[in-house]
Amino acid sequence: MSFAAGLGANFFRYDTPYLTALAATYLYEYTDGVELNIGGEFAISTTEDDDGDTVPRFLLPANIGLNFVFPREQVSMVFGTGLTPVFVIDEDGDTGFLMGPYAKGAVRVNVHPYMSWFLELQQDLLIGGSDWINTGTRASSGIVFSFEDR
Repeated sequence: MSFAAGLGANFFRYDTPYLTALAATYLYEYTDGVELNIGGEFAISTTEDDDGDTVPRFLLPANIGLNFVFPREQVSMVFGTGLTPVFVIDEDGDTGFLMGPYAKGAVRVNVHPYMSWFLELQQDLLIGGSDWINTGTRASSGIVFSFEDR
């Protein structure tokens, strides 16, 4: 059982970059080399409206899926896939919902018996909204805290 926390960037629809201010994930080792991944992110972007005021946009993506871990002595490789629902709140306060599959790749480096640093890239294919087909890439980095010695 592990918990991951990090920050990064979300390039939603490749037209607006969002700062992922918090990414949190619960990782449960289902069997050797396979983890159940349940997590979410809080991302924000700002724009300037016609009056010159700065207004926020929010992106709230979640993940549920499986990670396939390929462990090595110091560095582990991870491939994950699953489903990602996303709530979008635009600068006018309008909300939207999109959902679809994702695929991700990650590298984890053991830095302590109970901690690993990770670097992760995730590709989302989201269905919904006015465009119906939406893609985006997420990049994040942080620490995986393990509750047992690795």
